[in-house]
Amino acid sequence: MRIQPAILLAAASTGGIRPSQPTAIDVTRRGERAGGSEPSARGDAAGEITDELTLSPQAAKQADRQLSEQQLSDEQRQQLLELQARDREVRQHEQAHLAAAGPYVKGGPKYTYQKGPDGRQYAVGGEVSIDTSAVEGDPEATIAKARIVRQAASAPVDPSSQDRAVAAAASKMESEARQELRQQEQQERRGEEEPSSDLVRIDVYA
Repeated sequence: MRIQPAILLAAASTGGIRPSQPTAIDVTRRGERAGGSEPSARGDAAGEITDELTLSPQAAKQADRQLSEQQLSDEQRQQLLELQARDREVRQHEQAHLAAAGPYVKGGPKYTYQKGPDGRQYAVGGEVSIDTSAVEGDPEATIAKARIVRQAASAPVDPSSQDRAVAAAASKMESEARQELRQQEQQERRGEEEPSSDLVRIDVYA
């Protein structure tokens, strides 16, 4: 869920630092021909070759982000750090629900976003829809489902009040299903103990 931004190792336009990972940057030497390596006379005369650095789209995006963060005030930087931490927390929370709910998940996580001082959107809230209905006519299946729903609701490190409410509802559903199962078992036992209606008792007198 969290994407760790790659470290940008591009040189400034007026500097001489080369990137340690040239695979992310296209380097074209001025004075070299497109199809060969023959330097131009001007480059030889100057005694130096100037490198023109072209950032890849991903590196350029990272550079813009770093530049944007550098232009923030101390208060804005603090707000940005809090939003970034909240974004990670929310996404981990919803992913925990998602991983534990198994076949009862209804779609992916839905997030509520807030725009940060750097212009980016950060998740500040989220939800995962889970099927919490009982399995009609099958209390054993309902019991198994209730356990999974309760585990999914309690999966995050810090369950919310809504999570705890869902877990409590799942426990209640499991309790009701157990009661229904006991009633079914009692009816089955009574049916085995009662004599069959096909048997007729006959009294024989001497």
